[in-house]
Amino acid sequence: MSAVQIRIGGEAGQGVILAGVILAEAAAEDGRYVAQSARYGAAVRGGEATADVVIADGPIDFPHVERPDQFVALSQPIWKRLAPAQAAGTLVIYDPFFVRPEDPPAGIRLVRIPATERAIATFGKATASNLIVLGTLIELGGAVSRGSLEHAAAGSVSAKFREDNLRALAMGRELAAAGGPA
Repeated sequence: MSAVQIRIGGEAGQGVILAGVILAEAAAEDGRYVAQSARYGAAVRGGEATADVVIADGPIDFPHVERPDQFVALSQPIWKRLAPAQAAGTLVIYDPFFVRPEDPPAGIRLVRIPATERAIATFGKATASNLIVLGTLIELGGAVSRGSLEHAAAGSVSAKFREDNLRALAMGRELAAAGGPA
């Protein structure tokens, strides 16, 4: 793999930006070149948020995602705005708690991952869904190593939540193994 472009989109408050930061830290720990950027609206919760991560084996000429190889949709507005632009072969992961895939582009690899539902059932709240999605993304897309992702996720929170973060990543891997095309 020489380079991979990843876009994660949803609403503010879903941990989209944190997921991008964790992914970028994991790539750096793997010794890869990485560029990470984020965009979010003015609303603290409910506004649009996207995180872009470019991971490469060599220097990165342009630090923004132009055409994702991997795309995660965690809200219906993000799906409607960004999904139509996905190219054939793109890995597209969506959470059915928030997204109903309308007119998916031809040739994409569409994967349904019930991350929010699993987070609520396991942890009593949805906050771990971003890590469940990351576990799935890495299991299916392989952009970073499992060990570096676990280390970055564990380091992103206080000791009180580390075990839950690691459990959420493991859940994502399990869902990836059990899941398939939507």
